[in-house]
Amino acid sequence: MFSKFLLFLLIGLCTSPAAISPVQAQPPATVANGTWTVQGHQIPGTRCGHWLVRLKSVHGGLSGVVSLARASVPIHNLAVLPDGSFSGTTQAGLVGSRYARAYKVTGKFSGDTVHVTLENDICPARQGVATRQPGGH
Repeated sequence: MFSKFLLFLLIGLCTSPAAISPVQAQPPATVANGTWTVQGHQIPGTRCGHWLVRLKSVHGGLSGVVSLARASVPIHNLAVLPDGSFSGTTQAGLVGSRYARAYKVTGKFSGDTVHVTLENDICPARQGVATRQPGGH
């Protein structure tokens, strides 16, 4: 009786829609090696200053930083999804003598172009676009 239950459970797991979901079967998007530098300007009358997001892809691995007011912080948990979209976050804290807020970075790769949105708790979402620079520039 117990072995029949295990067989039934195994068959149920193997035929479950979640077990054969096409989303799980898709590999991550491949992004060409290179660097993208997305820049934005301050918003007058606010504490939302000039910003820069630099993304770097090397052999399928994506890394990046957010730079504001002479301080740069790494973007954590960057992952590219099959459709080319990505997201990551920075941690709030002191960078040298400056306080860096936490940021959320989202975007999408399309060929050699990337569209980026930078968000935090005090500024409206800010967008920018950049084109890939080959190699490690």
